[in-house]
Amino acid sequence: MQMLMLAFRSSLKERVHVLLEQCDVRAYTELPETIGAGHTGPVEGVSFYPGVNHVIMVAVDDVRADRVEQAVKAWRDEVVQRPGGQKPSIAVFSWPCRQLV
Repeated sequence: MQMLMLAFRSSLKERVHVLLEQCDVRAYTELPETIGAGHTGPVEGVSFYPGVNHVIMVAVDDVRADRVEQAVKAWRDEVVQRPGGQKPSIAVFSWPCRQLV
């Protein structure tokens, strides 16, 4: 089992939800309006650092983890191929997970 953490700009929320549904991921925990800084700069929800991020945590088997990884990569690559396309502000991380209770 893997724990996935998807961190993304809040403007991408609907698309990320569609991707998860397409990957047969139905159960997750969402942390809305998170702040931080990444490769695309700070996101703090204030006028000089506008916007917020969302974080989704999901425990999945290895097959679904691979599906999510491939779906996000395919989406990112498709967006970049468009005229003027820039990578969507999303990062996906994983680590081994074991449910205790």
